[in-house]
Amino acid sequence: MSMLRVMVVVLPVVAGCVGNIQRSARVPHPGVPLSAGQPLETPAEFSAGLSNVTDVMKPRVGDASQAVEVPTTQMRDELRFRLGQRAQLALIYEQGFGATSKQPDSTQAPVGPGDVHGYGVSAGYSFSTSTPGLSVGTTLEVMTWSVPYVEYKTCTDCLETYTIKEHGRANPMTIGIGIAPSYRSGRVTYFGGVFARNHPTTLRKEFNTDITFSDDGDVQNGPFNLLLHAGVEVELEHWLSALLVIHQDVIANPVQYGPGIGVALTARIGG
Repeated sequence: MSMLRVMVVVLPVVAGCVGNIQRSARVPHPGVPLSAGQPLETPAEFSAGLSNVTDVMKPRVGDASQAVEVPTTQMRDELRFRLGQRAQLALIYEQGFGATSKQPDSTQAPVGPGDVHGYGVSAGYSFSTSTPGLSVGTTLEVMTWSVPYVEYKTCTDCLETYTIKEHGRANPMTIGIGIAPSYRSGRVTYFGGVFARNHPTTLRKEFNTDITFSDDGDVQNGPFNLLLHAGVEVELEHWLSALLVIHQDVIANPVQYGPGIGVALTARIGG
């Protein structure tokens, strides 16, 4: 884990120093799995896309005590394997592009350069129904993230006030749980559902506290957010399909979002 500390005023670090801390972290954008919820047709498939292409509205402050930057554009790739007839296991990679990040509050500390990276696994099952073409997909995913952060630590009980600026990366974890009913008619699948995943965050400011060095910027796994989504998947060829989904985070903690858009191409492998 790399970390860079810059002394704004170079003075000896005093053990037991009391002062103020200001933080900010670049965390993953809320998104949903780029899958319609139907059972896999082949032994494996690879999906590549963007869980969030852009934000229709700029993210706004939800909880003013928190300070995060959020990438507007975030990639999500999945390699899925069929288990039995209707179950699946997937490997997931997500990347939020730092150059597209937005600050809900322009007065919070800028994080600086750095992308958000996420690695995880998911398991799912697509339940059949009595209606031909109608399935109910379920998913459970676990992700580990690498998120950049910045901390400003100001010692106020010293002979002379000094500030330390610290950059680093933290590794919060998220758990995602979702359900997605879908209906397939010919080459077209319509789907929708709900997906809950916690939203990493960090406390913006602390006053008159012990100043200690850390390697995580106080980045927390964060509260669960709930996303509603609806989309369509179209089979372009027997081995290739395209997906479009619109999602809305209905929990404004720590950030208030407008609608988001996700897209993906899925290639079927084997069979």
